[in-house]
Amino acid sequence: MENTPLISVIVPVYNVQDYVAECLDSIINQSYRNLEIIIVNDGTKDNSAEICKDYAAKDSRIIFLEKENGGISSARNLGLDHATGDFISFVDSDDSLYEKYFEILLQHLEDFDIVFCKANFYITGSVKTIPSKESIEHVKYTEFTSVELLQRIHTFRKPLVIVPWGKLYKKEIWNEIRYPEGRSHEDEAVVHEYIDRAKKIRYIDLPLYYYRQNVAGSETHNICPRKVNNFYQACLDRERFFLKKGMHKDADKIYNKGKSYLVRNLLKLKIKTDETSIKSVLSDKKLFLSTKLELVLKILIRG
Repeated sequence: MENTPLISVIVPVYNVQDYVAECLDSIINQSYRNLEIIIVNDGTKDNSAEICKDYAAKDSRIIFLEKENGGISSARNLGLDHATGDFISFVDSDDSLYEKYFEILLQHLEDFDIVFCKANFYITGSVKTIPSKESIEHVKYTEFTSVELLQRIHTFRKPLVIVPWGKLYKKEIWNEIRYPEGRSHEDEAVVHEYIDRAKKIRYIDLPLYYYRQNVAGSETHNICPRKVNNFYQACLDRERFFLKKGMHKDADKIYNKGKSYLVRNLLKLKIKTDETSIKSVLSDKKLFLSTKLELVLKILIRG
């Protein structure tokens, strides 16, 4: 590995005028300096773009791109298309980073293809967890092959495996992989693809990424039929992926997870379909008995 490889940092921006400066400050002030900072303005309607332009005028490492609003997938994809670095990293524009985030992740990359870290989930105004010198020097880590992490994709340090942020990737991992545009739960749709390309992955147990939990209008907290179906479709895509790899038990698990999510949330939204009928649940041969019992009980309770 070169002593100072270039890291491409992709930052999609949309309506985050209250937070984007903090995000960019945390990136440009990193101890590791060789960064290509790609800001993608996804048609923001507030003052975020002007704030980003001011930063770009002051720091030559920043590349400022603009596009019509198309969602975070299209913004990340545009960033990937313009990335020239040896490594890729994603940062959400309402989040921020520990000052040695890239330095530490790069140190742990070694012969790994992906390194990811613990996140500090915080509310604006609360105190962020700063790693101690001792915890950095004696960091605990877990190593995986691609198959091992695929098998624990929904159970290891949830949700850190699924999300794109909090990670440093070798650039070639993303060759020919792009996020599906026009869909929510885009993380679920591609995570198994890039994990599959990685021979070795390391997780380091340090809270280096600061994830803001209280952003108004965050898509994470709003349930609607489209998002429910997008998650279900992502699960079906991963089921097919697992079946092609001969991972039949994992295919069964993700199918049950997806179907359970679909039925439970359709019931919550008070939407009746064939999927939410007791007959459909009981006749589904791919559902575990435990899943059937859970869903039948939900259907009876919700009437």
